[in-house]
This record gives sequence, C-alpha cells and structure tokens, in this order.
Amino acid sequence: MKRWTTVLGRVGTVFIAISLALLLVSLIPQINLMTLGGSASVSPRMVQATNSHLLNPQQGVEIKVTVEGTINLYLLEVSSGQIFPGTGGGMVFANATDLQEFLDAFLDANPDLIIWNYTLEDESFERSYTPTKVMNATLVFHNPSLDERAIVDYELSLISTVAPGEKVRNIAYWAAPIGIILAIPWFVNSWKQRKQS
Repeated sequence: MKRWTTVLGRVGTVFIAISLALLLVSLIPQINLMTLGGSASVSPRMVQATNSHLLNPQQGVEIKVTVEGTINLYLLEVSSGQIFPGTGGGMVFANATDLQEFLDAFLDANPDLIIWNYTLEDESFERSYTPTKVMNATLVFHNPSLDERAIVDYELSLISTVAPGEKVRNIAYWAAPIGIILAIPWFVNSWKQRKQS
C-alpha cells in the first residue's frame, strides 16, 4: 500500500508541475504578425470579402469590426477564390446573389465550413479564432438591406501564439486538481513519517 501511495503521489506532483508549466506557457503573449484594416461602404444587397489568409494551430486571426447599419459577418473556411472565382487582390465586391448561390450550393453540402455567422446592427464586434488544423479563412461582409447602405470599419490581425491559450489553460485547470488529489495521501504520509522521527 505504501508503494502505491508513493507512486500515486509522485504522479500527482508530475500533474501539478505540468499544470503550472502549461499555465506559464499560456501567459506568453501573442505576437501580431500583420494587421489589415480599413473602412468599407457596403451597398444594399452587396457582398465584400477580404483576401483569404492561411491559418494554423499556432497562427490565428483577431477581428475587430464596427458597423453602422446592418451587416451579416461570415468567417468562412475557404479561400476567396472559391467564393468568387477569377478574382484576386484585397477586397472582392460582388452582388449578394453570388454569395447566396455560393452559400446555397457549396455550404449547404459543407455547413462545417462556416466558422462564424453573425448579424451585426449598429454595434462593435471583437473576436479571435485559432483553428485546430491548417486552413484558409475569408472574412465576408454581406449587407442584407434592400435600401440602406452599411458602413463597416474593420481591423483583421494575424496573430501567432506559442500554444492556443484557452486550450492549454483548460488542460492545466484539469491537471492541477487531479494532481492535488493524487498527491494528498503521499504528502500526508510523508508528514506523518517526519513527525514520528
């Protein structure tokens, strides 16, 4: 029994050490690799999309948007060339029917390609996303209004991290209590032995 207490106690201290190391790694600040931004006026029933960006588990995207009017904001797991074939450059402008055809035909078959879909009305929006695999991502603004123009101020930043902070912290939050539970009998046993000698 004493041997098992020692083994479990040492495993518990390893869990505690791993948890503390992961917490420290999660506190390393992210690096801003590139920032794109601007202001766009989206006409009624029109779509604007940014050029696609390659993301991976260490490189994510942070998006800040301020909207005057109504905008549907999409972050899609596709390249802008798939949405609007034959286009290149920074911002892509198209009629909303092009986007609707794309969403109906392509994304209905692959709904998992829509990372975000938010409707924003006269508000600010800020969110970051770090994928679990290598992928292309395209930010799309769609004005669903029939007669009202929408003004969009956006800032898209590519960020790099040592490890995905939230995921690493979740592992650390689970490892620490498990380690403490496993180590308590060993600590109590060691304390009793020191007290007796």
